[in-house]
Amino acid sequence: MKFTVQSLKFFYVFTFFMNLFVGMLALGIPLLALSLGANNVTLGAIGTLGALAYILFVPLSGILSDRFPKNLQAGLAAILFGIMVSLFPSVPRLILIYPVAIGYYLALALLWPALESAMSHYVSGKALSAKAGWYNVSWCSGAMVGIYLAGWIYKIRPALVFWIAGGLGIILGAVFAGFFRVPAKRVESENGSEVGPIYYLYLYWLGNGAAYFSLNLIRNIFPKLAVDLGISSSNLGLLLLLLSFSQCLLFIVLNVTARWHFRLWPLVLAMLLVAAGLMAAFFSKTMPGFGLGFLLIGAGAGLTYSGSLYYAISLSSSLAGSRSGWHEFYLGLGGLAGPLLGGIFAQYLGVKSPYLIFALLVLMALLIQIVYFRKQSRPA
Repeated sequence: MKFTVQSLKFFYVFTFFMNLFVGMLALGIPLLALSLGANNVTLGAIGTLGALAYILFVPLSGILSDRFPKNLQAGLAAILFGIMVSLFPSVPRLILIYPVAIGYYLALALLWPALESAMSHYVSGKALSAKAGWYNVSWCSGAMVGIYLAGWIYKIRPALVFWIAGGLGIILGAVFAGFFRVPAKRVESENGSEVGPIYYLYLYWLGNGAAYFSLNLIRNIFPKLAVDLGISSSNLGLLLLLLSFSQCLLFIVLNVTARWHFRLWPLVLAMLLVAAGLMAAFFSKTMPGFGLGFLLIGAGAGLTYSGSLYYAISLSSSLAGSRSGWHEFYLGLGGLAGPLLGGIFAQYLGVKSPYLIFALLVLMALLIQIVYFRKQSRPA
């Protein structure tokens, strides 16, 4: 009989390492682009074009994950990821980064909905909160480690960042596709679905888009400011690590309680944390100041991501695949707009202008959420 694995622990290990590789690329790609002569606009364009490919494909990927074996989809996505990542060091000119980055983002769009919807096959309803919480911890801690490692590996030899992430991604994808199996969804899982107003899902989609709008400003545009300020690649990796550290910490906190379910205050807190973090980055000129800002932004993103994913896969388990695709769509939409607008603002209005402007936009989004919530929660 063919050897197969269904353990959720192996699933978490796969998620950890895949986002470890993504974390390595979060530092490696901007530094590679800067070495090829990128400015704020071209740095933003890399993230924008990749995010555009991501959001156009990820809803379809969510539908595919409901119709095809999730282990096969995720494994093939990891192999494609590894192939595209391995091409980055051989790019001779800046313009050629764009098609490789698009392929890289398409692989990610194929990967995440398959993994997110797979959790509804293990458990449903309120119990799903814990499983989703540890899933979030696994990928976020992977990103944290990957960013930190990349800062040191890049100092040794830049190409190693891409070769290690790409080569191990291919191996891990082949193992996952060949030996992992997602168990059949339990018949009673639909009856165990969470019960609550659907408008919380929409509120968190908007909040998560705004949070990732800000996160991707930092990840795509801040490296240029860091280089101009003389911040080394290892210290830059440490600063970007703080985004994932506080995000991961919030995932752990939210995983031990369900009191935040179907409450508005966690979303309000999240948006205020992101806005405060952006303001801290705007006024800062030192590593501790930037670090504080990034900790606040990461914490806010931890709250919005947890709510967006939880409501997407728990309110109706039969729609987990398609809704996880839309969860990733709005996340990617923020990833598209953040680098695009951030790059333009930084280039033409000043290198720190995006942080102030984005803080004001986040507060505007919060106002819209409060108005929408009051309208939807009003008794008929």
